[in-house]
Amino acid sequence: MGNKLKDIYTYVFEKIIKKHTVTNTNSIFVLCGITPYIYMEKFNDHVTDKDTFDKEGYLDLFSAAWFGTIFPKLMSATSFQILSHQQYASINEYLNEDFFKDRIVVVYDNLRTLYPIAKENYIEKADSTGTEKRPDKMPVYQAEQMKVGNHYFYSIKHFNDNLKKEPFFSMKKELSYTQMTINSDICFLDVISDPYGIDVLVNECLEEDNFQKQVFVKISDKNILNKATSKILQEFNHLLSRFAGGIYIQRDEAVPKTYMPTNESVALLKKYWGKAAEFRNILVYENPELSNDIIPVSQGLLVDTIIKEYKNGCEGIQPRDIFITAPTGAGKSLIFQLPAFYAASKGDVTIVVSPLKALMTDQVEALRSERQYNRVEFINSDLTLIDRDKIIDGCKRGDVDILYLSPELLLSYDIHYFIGERKLGLLIVDEAHLITTWGRDFRVDYWFLGNHINKVRKFNNYMFPLVALTATAVYGGVNDMVFDSINSLNMHDSHKFIGNVRRENIEFVIDTHEEYSTGGYDQNKETETVNFVKGIHELGMKGIVYAPYTRHINRLKEKCDQIDPEMTVAFHGGMLADQQKFAYQSFKSNRCKIMIATKAFGMGVDIPDIQVVYHHAPSGLLPDYIQEIGRAARKKEIQGFAALTFSKSDLRYSKQLFGISSLKTFQLKEVLSKIIRCFNANGKKRNLLVAANDFAYIFDFADEVDQKVATALMMIEKDYLIKTRFNVLIARPKKLFTKVYARTNQIGLDRLTEKYGKCFKEILYLSGTYHTLELNLDQIWSKHFSDRSFPQIKSEFYRQKFLAEEGIELTPQIKVTIKIDKTYREVLPEVKGVLNAINTSFALLRLRGTFFTYKDFVEVLAKHLNTKYNIEKIVSFILGTYSGYLQNNHVLEGDSFLQQRHQGTTMQYQVFSTNYEAKITQLLRILSHLFDGKEYQSADRYLSINDIPLKNHIRLGSLLEIMELGAFETTGGDDPKIFLRLNDPRRIEKDSTSDKYSNFILESVKNRHKVSCTLFEHFFTNYFSNENRWNMIEDFFLGMSNDELFEKYPGRMVNHIDILRYLKDNQSVVPEFAESVHSGNGHHETLFLPRKQEFYNRDNMLTIGHQTKQVKRWLVDDPVALHRTIVEYEITIEKDDYKVLTNKLRLQHFAYYRDFMRLKVLIEFPGYPNLVQASVPYSDVPVKFYKWWRKHTNQISMSLAEKIKLFLAVEKESPKTLIKAHKGLYRNKIFNNF
Repeated sequence: MGNKLKDIYTYVFEKIIKKHTVTNTNSIFVLCGITPYIYMEKFNDHVTDKDTFDKEGYLDLFSAAWFGTIFPKLMSATSFQILSHQQYASINEYLNEDFFKDRIVVVYDNLRTLYPIAKENYIEKADSTGTEKRPDKMPVYQAEQMKVGNHYFYSIKHFNDNLKKEPFFSMKKELSYTQMTINSDICFLDVISDPYGIDVLVNECLEEDNFQKQVFVKISDKNILNKATSKILQEFNHLLSRFAGGIYIQRDEAVPKTYMPTNESVALLKKYWGKAAEFRNILVYENPELSNDIIPVSQGLLVDTIIKEYKNGCEGIQPRDIFITAPTGAGKSLIFQLPAFYAASKGDVTIVVSPLKALMTDQVEALRSERQYNRVEFINSDLTLIDRDKIIDGCKRGDVDILYLSPELLLSYDIHYFIGERKLGLLIVDEAHLITTWGRDFRVDYWFLGNHINKVRKFNNYMFPLVALTATAVYGGVNDMVFDSINSLNMHDSHKFIGNVRRENIEFVIDTHEEYSTGGYDQNKETETVNFVKGIHELGMKGIVYAPYTRHINRLKEKCDQIDPEMTVAFHGGMLADQQKFAYQSFKSNRCKIMIATKAFGMGVDIPDIQVVYHHAPSGLLPDYIQEIGRAARKKEIQGFAALTFSKSDLRYSKQLFGISSLKTFQLKEVLSKIIRCFNANGKKRNLLVAANDFAYIFDFADEVDQKVATALMMIEKDYLIKTRFNVLIARPKKLFTKVYARTNQIGLDRLTEKYGKCFKEILYLSGTYHTLELNLDQIWSKHFSDRSFPQIKSEFYRQKFLAEEGIELTPQIKVTIKIDKTYREVLPEVKGVLNAINTSFALLRLRGTFFTYKDFVEVLAKHLNTKYNIEKIVSFILGTYSGYLQNNHVLEGDSFLQQRHQGTTMQYQVFSTNYEAKITQLLRILSHLFDGKEYQSADRYLSINDIPLKNHIRLGSLLEIMELGAFETTGGDDPKIFLRLNDPRRIEKDSTSDKYSNFILESVKNRHKVSCTLFEHFFTNYFSNENRWNMIEDFFLGMSNDELFEKYPGRMVNHIDILRYLKDNQSVVPEFAESVHSGNGHHETLFLPRKQEFYNRDNMLTIGHQTKQVKRWLVDDPVALHRTIVEYEITIEKDDYKVLTNKLRLQHFAYYRDFMRLKVLIEFPGYPNLVQASVPYSDVPVKFYKWWRKHTNQISMSLAEKIKLFLAVEKESPKTLIKAHKGLYRNKIFNNF
């Protein structure tokens, strides 16, 4: 085959040469990975240096002397030259990268970015903390090295975008489905979670000289591959097909309908759950790729699948991972605990990653008390060093077999720190939905897990299955969570068990209304919710009331307490642990039956008798909402209700909460710029440790800045991997820190020296003042305070109480380093000019006497500032660092002088204090103090934590960076550190200044959120029967697109219902599937369920909801319910009855009637002698109709499309008539559609 391959592709290379030498005879062809495909000897005369061609080596091989011989040859060449990519990259170390750009043609193997190296050249390794620092001796052309199985590879850096490039394989062939036949050349390819799967396979084909392979790849119809991967698969398929090989699509197998658990798993169940225990059935989708068909499967199937994959790993066979979605109450803990018991019987450890301390504690206690299993422990930051070391030693010795850890802790250490030389048998990731990038509850530490798990497997030759579990997750489509999680965790060819999302015993009770006509939104909303709480309290119902923010919880609790202090308990993340525990126990035990809570009361809550879940306003999107209402009616015998009083304004919180966690493209570019500044300031070292707070100014000094920085870095890293197929940047959070700075007096220094001499060093002493020290806090803790937890020691240090009892005064310090890129005399006028412009702008804004927006500030500042500065960045920085909320004592937070407030989804500001000029000018004083009269352009200062001087130094450093006049960094604080490895600094620098930079992951997240908000509004605004709501939810969770959902569930009616009355009438209902269990009787109501397109006379029986009545009774008791059923099922009733029904709706339920009829409603309109259908003047005299409608908005309802059509007609005929808000509405709508 080798000759045939080389015959074909040598010809391909010759064509490429001919194409480019026609216009440039002395072209330089850089060969990247194509030499195995061609007869290189045919081109020997054009190889610039045969001795080093295609050889691996560092700058000792490609030395300055070597460059001295190569450069003249390239300069004087009259015919085309050939370099290897190793030679070209080394030449660029001595030349500007663009020097030969007009002559360079890169001919590259577009099927792979990994190239083999000999084992002895593999120098990549992790240090004791698990950090993969870039080795100093790694060749410049190598981005990183990796081991896959028993093979070693390196990835190459990306070539400049402005070079001419020729992909070697340009022909494509579509992939097809085919029946698998067993032969020795069959192999399987994972392109979902293995970014290097194709590369490794191509290298295998080359090594074996075998391109006849039959390759099977699992591609889900509901998980759209990125275009680059699809293209490479088609190009590789074309290559294989030339030699009778090919790539074929393999569908996921369906879940087996019948299964008998093994004796092994049954024995384990009976041993730990009791002799009478049996595996329960859980409902899963048989094949979510193809249908919504649900089948019951035994828990034993899932248990046996995990055990089988564990055994495969033990036998050296690559195990498949397992992804499970199943609602709380389905026995998720049992599903992974039994395999953990099995692995323990073989001497192996199971690690369970869990996000909450309370969840860990509960599960460990349950294993001990209910299963009598004591070889289990958890480690969290609250443990003392003695207790932690005891648990870790026990795990290493073999006394602990199941270890629960937080993701942060697992990420902070090498795996051997926890388990020593024992083998990791299973890794369990609980609450895996936290990985999903677009979810409200996204946790960036969960996102880092995939890379860490890869590293654990890579450096330790471990073969363990990874099991990910969550309650709910969207399977495929635009809103996908399942494949997103599988991809983020780098799961291998995972088994997928997707649990039934429907909850038939939960009924939606949603009332929709227009915006409030009087009073403020918050006051009206609070009144609504308090009235609801009071109502269910009087009904004796048990319920959760969810609200978006802590301030809502406090206000609602306060108002409820005015009615009855015992009526509710409250729960939010800002409460003390004891307060949370008291609230939880009071609610669980029914001492208090109503809980008002934020989303903090969520994960791990398994209280079976909750009857109703009410939302003050939804705070997430549809997956979050479904997970929250799913806490109702865990006991199947209970009928649950998901209640909500909804107006479109309620969506403000979903948008605000997304805004809090979302990022902007310009911020990612600023992060890239900051990285390059750190790189240059640290001697161009490729391995950096940076403080998250150094990036705070980019994110307007927001709360949880470490989460934002880590998220930004991970987005950048993963985006680069998608675009370039190698890690341009590697970022890893380092939660633990050891060295801190402190100031002390002479007495403190003497006492420290006497007792803790080896744990600190003096770094600064100014005569007659204080001593500045560098303390190794971790060392002091481990040697002298191991009976206490490290967070306790850290907390005492930063509260200035540490060692105070020993008479040692320690004031925590932060080291701030500020560097300027020009001389002080050059920098000063620029900074002065910007600060003067800011002061002038605030003076003008203050004269207005009103609140202003970010946009207003930009417009004013732009008139006073040179356009060479990025005004938007400066405005974001100033508003972020100098604004605060007004507190109860009418004082602003911190040293702010700008008051901020939310107005809908917009943040507004006003100049609250007149001392803004002095505060801003303070930055000039600091600049002068640091550099005036000094020769150096870099200065260090040690400043007390939480003091204004520290804030001001950071502000100055941030401003210098924004103005591109300098850089700053801080060290010594308790903020998390982040390790950065730069594999291609040039690419990072280029993107940091490129106007074309975009981030695929960020754009995807934004698009998902936009799509989800549209669906959320549709779901709540429109009326659907309970069955259709669950149908819609199921279709959504199985990947149906918004367009398909809107078409299938158009929603022709608005929700109108008296929620409390409905609950009163139906609270005692027993769910249909439960009643037969308890009473032995079937549900007679099923006989009278509405039948589509049937005729009903007034005496016919009809079931609506949970009640069955004659049609004539429905006419009297609930005409709205009857009308909805008629519309939904296209039912016909007697003509006279329909007239009665219409009159009742018009006279007694006008809001419902109006919203249903819309422009068909009859109105009195000037110029028409009788009542006229609103659609007539709407079409005939739009300007006149518009004026009438503005005075009679309560008489008619129009859809958004109808409103926009009206506004456009008015704009055309009489532009001045249209008010500003309506102009903005249709213009925004038109803009969003493009």
